[in-house]
Amino acid sequence: MTHIVIIGAGECGARAAFALREKGFGGEIMLIGAEPHLPYERPPLSKDGLAEASLPKFIAGAARYEEARIAVLTGVTAESIDRVHKAVTLSDGRSLDYDRLLLATGARPRAFPRVPENAGRIRTLRTHADALAIRGALTPGARLAVIGGGFIGLELAATARKLGAEVVLVEGLPRVLSRGVPEEIAVLVAERHRREGVEIICGAQIAAIDEAGDGARLLLAEGVDIEADLIVVGI
Repeated sequence: MTHIVIIGAGECGARAAFALREKGFGGEIMLIGAEPHLPYERPPLSKDGLAEASLPKFIAGAARYEEARIAVLTGVTAESIDRVHKAVTLSDGRSLDYDRLLLATGARPRAFPRVPENAGRIRTLRTHADALAIRGALTPGARLAVIGGGFIGLELAATARKLGAEVVLVEGLPRVLSRGVPEEIAVLVAERHRREGVEIICGAQIAAIDEAGDGARLLLAEGVDIEADLIVVGI
């Protein structure tokens, strides 16, 4: 019987597993994920998932994986791949044989240079755990600094304002959404955010970023010093 191992239990990996069954594949399928949850959708993490601090929006429930005969291993990572012997070694010491291997690990958030290791007040957003940690800091009156004026940064800013936090958003390019939409639309989006109370600083270069006491500090090259309870890097 053919064994297919999928490394990465995100939306791509999960939907690939179900697609194999829909196309008539009858062999074994094993889905490997580093997080403790079943595969879930990531876009809501900067929207309702953040605002409500709810459970992830799962792609399917446990019963559906069982019905489709898809084995899901959560809370483990692939440490090495032996392409000669067709085996994957997991972080818990197990070794899985495979006939076909699919890598669906997605991407890591881009970290900002010179951020202190294990900085609790300087975060990125990729996982449900990240969203819960950010949500815990977004109390009314808290000050949030967002680095990055793309979709993730703007969605974070909008959600934080709904939760009563003060928000300043810093973008290195001359406008927000430079890679996402035409300038005319970006202008409308920026104006809407400003009306909702988001301070937007474009064309800014960051000179330093660090934790400071029970908060964090962002120093711009222009000399602007931004103090915040939390900085989220969304670049």
